Amino acid sequence: MNDAQRSAGCVRFGAFEFDPQIGELLKHGLKIKLSGQPVELLAMLLTRPGQLVTREDLQKRLWPHDTVVEFEHSINAAINRLREALSDSADEPRYVETLPRRGYRFIYPVEGGEEAIHLGKAPEAEPVPPLQGPPADLAGSTVSHYRIQEEIGSGGMGIVYRAEDVNLGRLVALKFLPRELATEPKALGRFQREAKAASALSHPNICTIYEVGEHEGRPFLAMELLEGQTLKERLVGPGLAPARPTQGSALRIDTLLDLAIQIADALDAAHSKGIIHRDIKPANIFVTQRGQAKILDFGLAKLIVGPGLAPASPDEATRPPLGAALQDGPTLDAAHLTSLGVAVGTVAYMSPEQARGEELDARTDLFSFGVVLYEMATGHPAFSGTTSALTFDAILHKTPTSPVRLNPDCPPELERIINKTLEKEPELRYQSASELRTDLKRLKRDTDSGRVGAGLVPAPEG
Repeated sequence: MNDAQRSAGCVRFGAFEFDPQIGELLKHGLKIKLSGQPVELLAMLLTRPGQLVTREDLQKRLWPHDTVVEFEHSINAAINRLREALSDSADEPRYVETLPRRGYRFIYPVEGGEEAIHLGKAPEAEPVPPLQGPPADLAGSTVSHYRIQEEIGSGGMGIVYRAEDVNLGRLVALKFLPRELATEPKALGRFQREAKAASALSHPNICTIYEVGEHEGRPFLAMELLEGQTLKERLVGPGLAPARPTQGSALRIDTLLDLAIQIADALDAAHSKGIIHRDIKPANIFVTQRGQAKILDFGLAKLIVGPGLAPASPDEATRPPLGAALQDGPTLDAAHLTSLGVAVGTVAYMSPEQARGEELDARTDLFSFGVVLYEMATGHPAFSGTTSALTFDAILHKTPTSPVRLNPDCPPELERIINKTLEKEPELRYQSASELRTDLKRLKRDTDSGRVGAGLVPAPEG
């Protein structure tokens, strides 16, 4: 391609020149290091300069196989990398403007390409009321009647602080949305849903929500402060049985059964209240220093009808469950959070029906729990792949390696239980968490009494 041909296909803005055909960005003639999704994102923005490119458009085009949570991470990371390459600012944008809760638009004058905008001609977007997000560090400040001490954890969907409830004199955990997600409707909806679902439940194996509040426009959850570690950390941490698998450490059988019975009991309590979790995974299961399991993060929870299997109607899905209420603030109806055909959850722990974006019932949690049980028993993930698409394919079509083959200490009955939770067809799976709990309790009784066979009962921990 000669310079004339190349120039004809390029889009120029300020000191930059972008060739959408080869995805090359130049500044003063020098190539800027930028590749992958940030380049594709820039190409989409420059296709319609000055016009809104919605987050839904970007997800459909660039992240079609990601879950809601993965997309939130990916889009924020791609926008940040693009702004770094352009030396742009989110607070005072020169090139890429964020329209909170909606999407992005390219606002700098553009030359070339199919469309162009000229200085002062960028159309005005409809204003969206801003929602102030929490500052980067709240340590030392007071929020409502909580005195914040320190940050104790953070992730894609929350920042957690240790705080003192000055009214009751007890320590709590305060959870805030990350600043970059504080104005995103899906993130806010998930945050509110976690509060509504978890506060509707009172069970020793579900993390307790004490209060849902809002301080200076900042929503927060006050939760039970837990000491210990997540099951994910436990599976790769010290103090476990020697690992036969190469990818992790299997839990001792007695420890596994004790935790599994508690988790099954918590799921039974949630399902009996008409709530399915939809994101059961080791990172969302906490193990206290006393060995008590606690299910965390009901941010993807969904209200269903009855004790198990009937999906909620739209009206029932949007109604706050069981009298739970939030402070006045932004809300989002459930249809926008759980639209049919949109996979939500964490890919490696999804049920087949979840991976297909189908309507879900309580049995989806049992499949995900089966994936967790497999990992607890073997140290290996049940389903994996180098991409989301390959992982989806494994969930839909492949059978995991026999747990007994990976860990000879795994009782055959435990393998049978795991295999039943991992049935591809919901009708062949356990039909309730109580049914699964019963089988786990029976196996624990037989294991404790030595009835499962010689060589299969681990020595007591000491």
